[in-house]
Amino acid sequence: MTSHAIPFLMYHNILPEGDPYTITKEMFRKQMALLGELDYSCIAVNEFAERVQNPSKQAKITVCLTFDDGYANNFKYCLPELEKYEFGATFFVTTCLIDSKIGFSENQIRSLSDKGMEIGSHTVNHVFLSNLPDEKLYYELEESRRQLEVIIHKPVTSLSLPGGRGNKRIVEAAQKAGYKTLCTSMYHTNNPDSNLFSLGRVPIKRKYTLELFQKIVSLDPSVWKSMKFRQDIKFFIQRILGNKLYHSIWEMKYE
Repeated sequence: MTSHAIPFLMYHNILPEGDPYTITKEMFRKQMALLGELDYSCIAVNEFAERVQNPSKQAKITVCLTFDDGYANNFKYCLPELEKYEFGATFFVTTCLIDSKIGFSENQIRSLSDKGMEIGSHTVNHVFLSNLPDEKLYYELEESRRQLEVIIHKPVTSLSLPGGRGNKRIVEAAQKAGYKTLCTSMYHTNNPDSNLFSLGRVPIKRKYTLELFQKIVSLDPSVWKSMKFRQDIKFFIQRILGNKLYHSIWEMKYE
């Protein structure tokens, strides 16, 4: 961990129960309260990219907050806590969920943007991009960006990869589509020397205690080493089984 290492936290659903990546509103409230008590600076991805270009703006203690998928419960439960502590964050929206029963409405997306939150793309259909031919890949990247820009009337420059993994072809397509940052699900921190198209993030899971959460944001070396080891095993299994089979098994486990 470098002296300017910044952890990127990745949130998903905020519900009473669900898969391992779903946490309760009480957990989220306590986590934000802890960050507030510790006087952390919480920012969006685009602000991190700006600080990379202007190192003098680097705060001493910084965390980047991100939310994947675009669930309406993020607006209901997360936005009030972010506003309470004046935290910034990036909400990566899967555009096929807009105005659905579980997704943000267009008005909610517009409101998040108006309140200073960054709106990023999580593609149109939340598909594994590495499995797509070029034509469909560009559609997922360009169409999601276009739809979001129509809603917020601002450039959409940050992308989060469904499944969290990419490759050179995806990076080149994202750059061509106009993105300036790309978030993965690789467990590593980011710093001013980081590749903006390979930003690491750590998911916040239901099983994490507040004590463990504090160790994650304070960059406890033993905790990060342990998380990275477990992820390496997971990715090894995924490579053997393939994306489709691995996630089919994972989804059956939590149905």
